[in-house]
Amino acid sequence: MPTFRFDKAFGIARDIRARVQFRQARSQIEAKRREAEQARNDFRKLKTELKSKKQELEQIRKERHTVEDKERRSEYGDRAKKVQQEISQLQRDLRVAKERRGGGAPVTRSAPPVVGGAEAGALPDFVIIGARKCGTTFLYHLLTQHPLVERAAGKEVHFFDRSFGEGIEWYRRCFPPPKWRDGRRSITGEATPYLAHSPAPERMAEVIPQARLIALLRNPVDRAHSDYQHAVRRGRETRTFAEATNYASPDDTGSGYLSGSIYVDHLLRWSEFFGDEQMLVLKSEDFFGSPVDTSKVVLDFLDLPEWEPKVWDLYYKKNKGKHEQEMDSTTRRRLEEYFEPHNQRLYDYLGRDLGW
Repeated sequence: MPTFRFDKAFGIARDIRARVQFRQARSQIEAKRREAEQARNDFRKLKTELKSKKQELEQIRKERHTVEDKERRSEYGDRAKKVQQEISQLQRDLRVAKERRGGGAPVTRSAPPVVGGAEAGALPDFVIIGARKCGTTFLYHLLTQHPLVERAAGKEVHFFDRSFGEGIEWYRRCFPPPKWRDGRRSITGEATPYLAHSPAPERMAEVIPQARLIALLRNPVDRAHSDYQHAVRRGRETRTFAEATNYASPDDTGSGYLSGSIYVDHLLRWSEFFGDEQMLVLKSEDFFGSPVDTSKVVLDFLDLPEWEPKVWDLYYKKNKGKHEQEMDSTTRRRLEEYFEPHNQRLYDYLGRDLGW
């Protein structure tokens, strides 16, 4: 073939290839543009739907507070839980859509993120939410001796009350990644007294909606007294216990000694976001009296195989302060009368009498 013909044929082929490459590049750009536009539309749609669901939840809560019939209040509670679960899912979808809209790496739920060159931990499977001064430290100590329970970086992580602004990845770094032993996956959890912290239930439902929650409840008068003694030892309290629990005085506003022991109000708040099957309520006195039996109940609740703690673990310090001042009988009787109607509401809610 003459050279000029070869050159001409080569030039035509080159032009064709260039046009094909141009069309492919344009097609890819157009596909990315459509994908970006779809991501923006999805993001806007999710934001609108999330706003609507939050408004629906707020309306349900307002209506629930106006209903006196116990059965109807329960129906409102079930509706609120369902809507909260939908909100939690929308918030997760919104995070994924935000990544897509921003052109970042896709978010995957099957594998934990990589932080600092190492695999970050799993989010907790359980949380011992309190109440404060009710034996949570002792229970967490026993539970984390189980071969399938991994400890958090610290017993009290305080993410859902003090450190929520740090973000979920910060929270993940407080827990180890799961391990496998004898064909079973390990679990992890923390023990922070979130029970009386009002924002904690909603925050937790957003981050770990499937977590199992454990609440320890102690005689409310004894809990209030122990809480007061803790504040005294820390130098935060100078009043007498009688003065600090004078509920007729405005000085007690916000102290938490009394409000922290009105358990039913706190449990009702948590019930708006978590189902009954996710919450285990234990009596502290039963736990202190028979820690092995109580541990078996907890293991069954967490779907863990049977196991008994070593003898020396049963003598672990139960987080009870030393040299506590005695409570005078007049103050005790006054507080027992104060808590009596609240305890009765608690018994009605739980369906059992705790004997306080």
